Amino acid sequence: MNDARQITITHIPEISAIYFALLQCGYDYYAIERSRDQIEGIQKFIGVEDVPSFFSGIRQNTCQVYPYWPRAAILETAAFYLLPDHSRFRDYEVFRSRIMSAGNISNYERGQKLWDWIEDFPVAISKVFSSDFFCRYLEWENRWAAELNMQYKAELRLVQSCLDVCTSKYDSPVQDIRIVINPVKCVYSADYHLERNCFIFSSGVFRVDSVIHEFLHHVVHHVVAEIADIVLENRQVYPGIDASYYLSGNNAGQLNAFEEYAVRELTKYVLQERCPESIVAFLRRLVKGGQDE
Repeated sequence: MNDARQITITHIPEISAIYFALLQCGYDYYAIERSRDQIEGIQKFIGVEDVPSFFSGIRQNTCQVYPYWPRAAILETAAFYLLPDHSRFRDYEVFRSRIMSAGNISNYERGQKLWDWIEDFPVAISKVFSSDFFCRYLEWENRWAAELNMQYKAELRLVQSCLDVCTSKYDSPVQDIRIVINPVKCVYSADYHLERNCFIFSSGVFRVDSVIHEFLHHVVHHVVAEIADIVLENRQVYPGIDASYYLSGNNAGQLNAFEEYAVRELTKYVLQERCPESIVAFLRRLVKGGQDE
């Protein structure tokens, strides 16, 4: 990571377009834990545009706590595989392989219905980008992000410091970090994307622990795969981990639940500046119920 470049809160227009479209389709998670001024700012853009019905298909019934999982996150990933003019996908098979190999998405959620639906994404998002109302929204969002950068200067420096330690200590390939905060996205929804050597954190709110948490997923994920046999031999119900993380209860679900638990525990250590020297050793202790180094 380039230590000379301070991390800032920014936006990615394609992700902004997804949530602007959702706002026109009845997405009401924007109002959770937001100030009255911010809610009123967002509400000015509700019902201003007739967006393609494609975006209504993001809402599913596979995740009770957040019905926009996983399709909203999948579309965020898809945004990185569009041509600059949004006319069609590039490297579509790479994108498809990435989703099909994700450990936190069930086979049902990424079945043929998903792929039949997602074919229309380039056309749908192109229509959003052609909207004058979306352009106005984007201007408002830029001003909002600028205010966040002023508000969270100290916290952004803390994130930079924590991630500098993590990248050096845990052999991460990350060289650049982007924090993408969207004012419409649910504050409890956080995703990350790895594009080449860039780590992209995407959420509806900026929280230091949330950024660190998502960053550590890419550090922990391959280690969980290395010790999968131990995790599966010691099947547990992990404290604080929602049932949805276990997917259908198969091996992939068990590993996914353990990864979430391990990341939560490791995040606590990183924020306390007590980064374990060995992630493998740390995770092995967690499997066996121990949390101390």
